[in-house]
Amino acid sequence: MAGAHLLGIDIGTTGVRAAIFDATGTLLADASLPCLFEAPEPGWAEVRPDRWWRAAIAVLAELAPRAPHGNLSDVSAICVVGQAPTVVLVDDAGAALGAAMLWLDTRADQEAHELDVHAYYLGPKLLWLSRHGASLRAPDSARSRADAAWRLPDPDVLGRARWILQSHAFVAHRLTGVAAIDPSTAALCLPFFDLADKSWIPWACESVGVRPEQLPPVRASHEVIGEVTKAAAASIGHGLRAGVPVVAGGGDFAAATLGAGVVDEGEACLMLGTAGNLLVPRRTPGTDRRLINAHHVGANAWLSLGGTLSGGAQEWLRHALTRSTLEDSTVRTALPPFDVLDAEAELVPSGSEGLLFLPYLQGERTPIWDTEARGSYIGLSLRHGRGHLWRALLEGIALGFVDCQEVVAEDGVRIRDVVAANGGGKSALFRQILCDALGVPLTYTPESGGTVAGAAFLAGLGIGALRSANDARTWRGSSVRHDPDLRAHARYRELLALRRQAYAGLKPVFKGLAQHR
Repeated sequence: MAGAHLLGIDIGTTGVRAAIFDATGTLLADASLPCLFEAPEPGWAEVRPDRWWRAAIAVLAELAPRAPHGNLSDVSAICVVGQAPTVVLVDDAGAALGAAMLWLDTRADQEAHELDVHAYYLGPKLLWLSRHGASLRAPDSARSRADAAWRLPDPDVLGRARWILQSHAFVAHRLTGVAAIDPSTAALCLPFFDLADKSWIPWACESVGVRPEQLPPVRASHEVIGEVTKAAAASIGHGLRAGVPVVAGGGDFAAATLGAGVVDEGEACLMLGTAGNLLVPRRTPGTDRRLINAHHVGANAWLSLGGTLSGGAQEWLRHALTRSTLEDSTVRTALPPFDVLDAEAELVPSGSEGLLFLPYLQGERTPIWDTEARGSYIGLSLRHGRGHLWRALLEGIALGFVDCQEVVAEDGVRIRDVVAANGGGKSALFRQILCDALGVPLTYTPESGGTVAGAAFLAGLGIGALRSANDARTWRGSSVRHDPDLRAHARYRELLALRRQAYAGLKPVFKGLAQHR
């Protein structure tokens, strides 16, 4: 199927993107739109699932004129991937029963302690819903009557749900009428999923207040689960045909790894977006709980991943370095450009002349799992300027990945080389710092299609247009290679030890400060 046109859709945390690729990995058209979540209470992160569906329809409307023949009539297969884990409750007809709880929602901290899993995972969120029901906050008087009804108390919302879906599975269900989940996202449904066996644990469902039959069938991420229905084709329009195959899809993190052509053990992918993730394929399931352990997409392999704040930390410092107190639009025009900050930081030697940065601006997940930790500069002196602050921040992010790299090694996998993807990889300085810190060759693929490319690739696997996940390497395009500076690497090893000491010393301070926030 050399002429296949493969549509990938990504339901992201802050937006929806869609793109069409051919079977050689050539990008034919793409489009994206924002789709922001709400935080009605501290620690909450939720969105109305219907907004994802409307955003998908809108983004496909933008995509269609850019596609071959100016419409979607040539689409051969579809795959939807997305953020995970999320709680999306739907009834028999697929209608959402309440706001979706997103992966970064931390309201279920108490439930996480009871279940002995981190609040990031699905189980604590479901247990919270079984106790508290749907959102109980009072509706804003300015909202419509329908939106007000949405916010009315619904204490039995979990019990009434037919399916518990993920973000991508909700959109796939709208396309096909079929409920499914893949192992990459099911793996984040602790404590009631067996990663090694790739199956649900029925007895564990009771611990979070759900019935086993509410959990969708586990299907391979590239398995065709159904076809675009006539109703879905009519809703989307722009020439999309009913009957187009739709595959199960999976987590955005795994799709991005596949899109970077990272499949085999020994390779790793660096996703450098708002959050940064180090994703490591492996032949056996990961067991160290300091990391997030999941399954890959499109391949019979598992994934271990660790993450830290990356682009979000960089944007924070850019704004902090702006002295203007005017309106946001004026502040944005005054922000120091990335290339200027990089140029200043390049004049500073590795180690930032004794300055450390802990990038815990929103707490930290892996490997310390500390929601009370906060960002810190350690070692500031009068000699340190803006270039030092910028370089120390980049080094702090890189050392966070090294921390995770060491846990992966302790769990039996050694990383040989790394592929950097997403917008954060545009900085040559940042790439070299990452390479030096990790101590392995790093390749940047500026033409890689990222998450939507991984989604499109899965669609191609599902209909036989592509043979195996290893073919994803041919989709990378051109690349830029970095080799580690051994002297800088040795310095970063010393700084890693100091970073760990700094965190250990500051941990009780962070806990105390949490009482004043």
